[in-house]
Amino acid sequence: MLNKIIHLAVSFLLLFFLVQSARSVEGIAEEKIDIEVLYLPSSEFMRLSSLGYRNLASDLLWFRAIQYYGGYRLKQNDIRLFSHLANVITDLDPQFVSAYKLSALVITEDLDNYPEGVKLMEKGIRNNPDDFWLLYEMGFLHYLEGRDYAAAERYFRLASKLPGADERAARFAADAAAKGGNIESSIILWSELAENSDNKYIRELAQHYIEKLREQQARTGDESI
Repeated sequence: MLNKIIHLAVSFLLLFFLVQSARSVEGIAEEKIDIEVLYLPSSEFMRLSSLGYRNLASDLLWFRAIQYYGGYRLKQNDIRLFSHLANVITDLDPQFVSAYKLSALVITEDLDNYPEGVKLMEKGIRNNPDDFWLLYEMGFLHYLEGRDYAAAERYFRLASKLPGADERAARFAADAAAKGGNIESSIILWSELAENSDNKYIRELAQHYIEKLREQQARTGDESI
């Protein structure tokens, strides 16, 4: 009984501490204090102070991060501390897939920091190598933001090979290959879809692109399809 009471007391104290730590972010947003990232709790500090409740700590900080971003959308504060928050959150809970995806989008688009967004997604993929959506979204990050079609093709291909993968990954891999000038690779990818897809529309679409790419190959010089 005594052990149970002690355990509950520690849990409540931990919860109070984590909430107070997380509020530091909200305070920065509301008061618009000019403060460097190093004044926020570090990953190591949060790991030690969470006393094994890392997922709880991660969830609480994620809630504050969403509030912080909401303040930015309402023009109440900037979000230059968001990258640090995202890294602390995912250090505490390396399997927090949604945090990787949404944070990378915010970092890339709102902070205009494509390399940092890619770095966070690479971290997510290292920690969750079999997650389809992380690989798929990484493909889109390279495809739309970086215009790095070779990297986009690579990640779409990796996503398409996972068990139960959404067929869209293979289609975007083929499209990225063509946009990157790798016409033969695109034809091979579309051919696989034409042969293996259960969807008649996809098979017909794949055949259409194969013919278009063959025509492109036959012309003098490459043109965008």
